[in-house]
Amino acid sequence: MMHVKYYIILLIGIFLSLGLGILIGVTLENKDVLENQQILITRQIENEFSALRQEAEMLKADLENLEKEKEQADSLCNYLFSRLTENRLDQINIAMIGFSASDMYYELEQFLQSAGAAIKASVVIEPDLYTQQLDIAAVSDVFNDGIDETGRFYNIIAEELIFSIIDGSTSPLMNRVKDLQLINISINSEESGDIIILYGNGRDKSTKLYGNQFFDIALIQAAKNLGLPIIAVEPSSVGSSAIPEYKRMGVSVVENIDTKFGKLELVSLLETNRDGFEPDGISDDVYP
Repeated sequence: MMHVKYYIILLIGIFLSLGLGILIGVTLENKDVLENQQILITRQIENEFSALRQEAEMLKADLENLEKEKEQADSLCNYLFSRLTENRLDQINIAMIGFSASDMYYELEQFLQSAGAAIKASVVIEPDLYTQQLDIAAVSDVFNDGIDETGRFYNIIAEELIFSIIDGSTSPLMNRVKDLQLINISINSEESGDIIILYGNGRDKSTKLYGNQFFDIALIQAAKNLGLPIIAVEPSSVGSSAIPEYKRMGVSVVENIDTKFGKLELVSLLETNRDGFEPDGISDDVYP
């Protein structure tokens, strides 16, 4: 009996040893497989990163080439633009009116001069003038009868401004408004401008005068009454455009004046003016 029990225990021990050995071997084998898989995945990721790096370098090189081509195209465009507009506006006298000074306003002045136009008058209207912050009594004493009505006062301001441009010298009222630093006006000679370019700033609450009236509309009406052609322009940066209102008044307009296309359109209109300008929608009886 003892021998049988011994053999049974020996057999059980042998099988347990074999099972334990198999378990350990399988575990070690699985560990190698996982390590191999990790190494393989790592290599794949490295290869993908290397491919992406090469692609990024190629795209960077392509972008640099495109930027160089764009610079060359811009340079060529600027050259052609300057040659296309060079001396196109000879013998045209221009009066410019802008609402508050801006870089784009002065840039347009420089462009017109480079195209051959003569800027006979430059007027920058400060916001304090047309936002009802002006004390009417401070300037109305220039007139013998005085002015109490706000609407009529601004109409007279507009008329006096247009008349000063036509006359080639500032009127007493314009001098008073200029002294109050509400208008910056410069008239270069007694020769009047052939046409006014009104540089508008769109529509917002700050541009209102009284009721539903606007000072740019009063200026346009004054120019029409005094027979001086006017072109209204606006930059692309305006939030709400006044161009539809200008069109309803029969005024020629140019949108996006800060672009080359807008400037070319303005040059075309000014050339038309030199050859006999008549704004669209305006009949002969409007301009006396």
